[in-house]
Amino acid sequence: MRICLCIPYFPPVMGGAERQASLLASKLVESGDDVTVVTRHLPGQPAREVSGGVRIHRAIRPGRRGALFGLGYMLSLLAFFADPRARFEVVQAYGIHLGAYIACRLRPRRGFRVVVRPMSFGPIGDLAMLAQMRFWPLWQGGDAPTRGHLLRTIQEADALVALSRDLAAELIAHGFPSHRIVQIANGVPLPETLWEPSRAKMTRQSLGIPADPLLLFVGRLDRHKGAVDLLRAVPALVKRYPKLLVILLGDGPLREELTSLAVESGVSTHVRLSGVADPTPFLQAADAFVLPTLGEGMSNALLEAMAAGLPCVTTRVAGNMEVIAHGDTGLLVEPGNPEELQHAIARLLDDPNLAFRMGRDARQRVRVAYSAERMVASYRDLFARLTAGMGPHDDGPNQKGN
Repeated sequence: MRICLCIPYFPPVMGGAERQASLLASKLVESGDDVTVVTRHLPGQPAREVSGGVRIHRAIRPGRRGALFGLGYMLSLLAFFADPRARFEVVQAYGIHLGAYIACRLRPRRGFRVVVRPMSFGPIGDLAMLAQMRFWPLWQGGDAPTRGHLLRTIQEADALVALSRDLAAELIAHGFPSHRIVQIANGVPLPETLWEPSRAKMTRQSLGIPADPLLLFVGRLDRHKGAVDLLRAVPALVKRYPKLLVILLGDGPLREELTSLAVESGVSTHVRLSGVADPTPFLQAADAFVLPTLGEGMSNALLEAMAAGLPCVTTRVAGNMEVIAHGDTGLLVEPGNPEELQHAIARLLDDPNLAFRMGRDARQRVRVAYSAERMVASYRDLFARLTAGMGPHDDGPNQKGN
């Protein structure tokens, strides 16, 4: 199949959606598909390159601000798809935004099928962000009709991929046809090595990390990922574990605030903000993975920690509750509750056998439901159905066309 992934950012920019898109692209190529990625132009990066068999076109050039941003975004995408060489059978657009809009507008004349894969749901999701966007800075009266037109157009997509049941429900509540919604969860590779408590200590020594115990957070340093709540739990944990170290892998707007909070709380020597880095070695070195997020679609970082067998503490929010079975494959706490968070962390640190069992069972959960192979197979099945003239859930050709 000739497939195009249309995504605002792509590696070397690395967030959860970007990691999933990169993984999907590479696995589709391994399966024999012809894959092109169209994404935003990045200073210092080539406009076109081939990486691992994936053709990457950094062709999207939004305007600098306001209405010019959207105009530039759409015009550059129109120019990309107008190129005679841009012949695709399936275009998968990430996000309920301008990329999905352009793909759906071009769908009838270009003859490709369109799959829209929203990034997230809830207060920080695609639909919530869209509701806050200003399309007409000098004329507010045009915003609501523009949003309505954009949504109606995207609702014409051949299929929408929901990462979770809650996202599927939100799409239906906003008028997206339920028969075009298919649930495909994120997938991650399964490491060969299973996390084990005593091996974690040896791995820390090899990495030069003089900590016992070690907690790991991986994610963007913004408000909804909950890193502030983690740092607020650290002082009580340090009293119990004087050699504790918390490593935060990621970057974002809260970096300075988190640094100041660690100093004010007297735990700066127990907190390390390490920036964006490959989490793989840390997943084997840590004693627990902590993600106190305030809202989540389906966390790539959480799945990677589970796949490694690292015991996890996360929050009782929709995406996490679909992945973690409390007490079996991890521990769930209420979001925004540092005290409950520190008690859950201590429970794992005090009982290595419990931690190992939860990590082992979490790894098995990923093997069965969230493997990279399962995810790619689900997408290929969806793409094949659509190109054969079928709907996402049909057993025969789709006679309705929509």
